[in-house]
Amino acid sequence: MAGIKTAIIGYGRMGAYYRKVILDNPDLELKMICDASPAQREWARQDAPEALITDKPEQIYEDPEIQLVILCALADSRKEQIERCFAAGKNVISEKPIGISAGQEKELVALAASVPQFSAVNLYLRNSWYHREMKAFVESGQIGQLAIVRICHMTPGLAPGEGHEYEGPCFHDCGMHYVDIARWYAGAPYKTWNAQGIRMWNYKDPWWLNSHGTFENGVVFDITQGFVYGQLSKDQTHHAYVDLIGTRGVIHMTHDFKTAHVEMRGTDRTEILDKPFGEKNLPVLCSQMAQSILSGHRDPSMPEFKDAAEASEVAWEMLRDAGTHEMPVKGTDEELVQIRERRSQMTDGYGLLKKRHNH
Repeated sequence: MAGIKTAIIGYGRMGAYYRKVILDNPDLELKMICDASPAQREWARQDAPEALITDKPEQIYEDPEIQLVILCALADSRKEQIERCFAAGKNVISEKPIGISAGQEKELVALAASVPQFSAVNLYLRNSWYHREMKAFVESGQIGQLAIVRICHMTPGLAPGEGHEYEGPCFHDCGMHYVDIARWYAGAPYKTWNAQGIRMWNYKDPWWLNSHGTFENGVVFDITQGFVYGQLSKDQTHHAYVDLIGTRGVIHMTHDFKTAHVEMRGTDRTEILDKPFGEKNLPVLCSQMAQSILSGHRDPSMPEFKDAAEASEVAWEMLRDAGTHEMPVKGTDEELVQIRERRSQMTDGYGLLKKRHNH
């Protein structure tokens, strides 16, 4: 049986990831790739010979065979693409954020709720095996009442000014994943927050930020995110962890982007798990969407537009809060030039942009 005809708009780093996942999923079949860039289209022709390559998204909207469209272009294009996909009866998987402002995102949440098509956002942490195991352990009561959620994610990562301007500073572009997953664990909306940022290398936006505060149910949180962790160090490293602290027990997770290490220490049992990290977990998301389309019933674990919109809005609000406090400047313009030049020559590192195409 032929798979669900699928199209990709935007063939950069994430578009290429999705192509591989589609090829490995027997329920999906890649029919078309659209990109506005001639260089990107030429790369797509070489990389994806099985697909029709176009610069006209109308070909996707007007093709009655295509049931699923995956949106990987920049955020400033997503609102129109989502609206046109829904109008054409297409199901949608979107990268985050789904729009470039809270107003846009709220409009799209309302639109998604009013149409019969399925929609989802790549909030990939929700589909990671380690977060699912950890949440199940919390819900089993083994750590008592969840009281404190602590998340830290610092890497050399994307340098300021390299791209993703529509996605915002790194605490929005990357950090909204952690804003989302903290709320997912707490099971309640954010109530209060206080944020502190720092303008590394004299860049206009904070490239490191810490926010702490409370949820409506009294759980407290502490989120630290920044692409500032040893940008010019000879041998690069990173620092990433999640702590879920309960009234009786604790869960700790860390990873090296290859293996995730989880320690769950409850009242009746201790579980230590080491498994492959899983990267963006796109196979899980694409499988959830495929099964939803085939069955006609939405997979309840599939991240919704409203999840992305709330995480996006809160991340922007935390950035705004940081702007109301003193925001020190450390480092120089010259160091930032050095960082960008070094990254342009690196072949192995954190968050490198592919030289043959831009996301």
